[in-house]
Amino acid sequence: MDIDKVYNIFFSPTDSTKFVLQFLSEQISPKYTNINLTSRSTKTDDFILNKSDLVFLGVPSYAGRVPTTFKERFSKINGNNALAVIVVTFGNRAQEDTLIELFDLAKAQGFRILAGSAIVTEHSIIHDFGKGRPDKKDKSELITFVQKIKNKLQDDVLLVDEIPGNRPYKEVKAVPMAPDFVKENCVACSRCASECPTGAIDDKTYKCNSEKCISCLRCVKVCPINCRFVDNKILEKLRVHLTPLCSERKNNQFYL
Repeated sequence: MDIDKVYNIFFSPTDSTKFVLQFLSEQISPKYTNINLTSRSTKTDDFILNKSDLVFLGVPSYAGRVPTTFKERFSKINGNNALAVIVVTFGNRAQEDTLIELFDLAKAQGFRILAGSAIVTEHSIIHDFGKGRPDKKDKSELITFVQKIKNKLQDDVLLVDEIPGNRPYKEVKAVPMAPDFVKENCVACSRCASECPTGAIDDKTYKCNSEKCISCLRCVKVCPINCRFVDNKILEKLRVHLTPLCSERKNNQFYL
């Protein structure tokens, strides 16, 4: 089967998922289009997919589930029978029910699932876990994965009927950690406020509304002078909890 256009549709506050999707799509074509659902300004009203399009669809795993913000924005996109490769990234712990939930969401929106994967990336909060991943070995596995996708397209073996996981999905039990900032260091560039996926940061005071915050750390990622941070006590508590779960190297998962 010939592919017309290649798209990346993603939610990627710390850019790890974006990196993985772009790496994958580059193995298919250097000409791809990004649809960034992290941004509140991304418009999808005029976005039309066709049956001959290939979409790399990606999200990070948030406490073993698909981020709610992505689900809200993705619900406005009609897959229109386009082929989709679903991709979940996780910080060297586990993706749990994220991939099967993304599989169900994509099918509900009219996508045909060509393949699925769960890829280890550096942990978005405790960077020591999965540090430097995807590394050379991971990238080699990703290249092999795409080659198998190309073979499926050539042989017209197109669909993945099921992805391992649990239904109902696991209950979300995320730890809130709305980032603070060093007021005297802030240069009022407003990037944290403008790029926050949920609009949780006030564009005048730059304080974070903990009720709107989804702990994605986009504000920490984009601050040009590193003045936004998560409280050290919260970080240490999380580190202690995650150390036995994240210390050993986890494997990528591929479903074809």
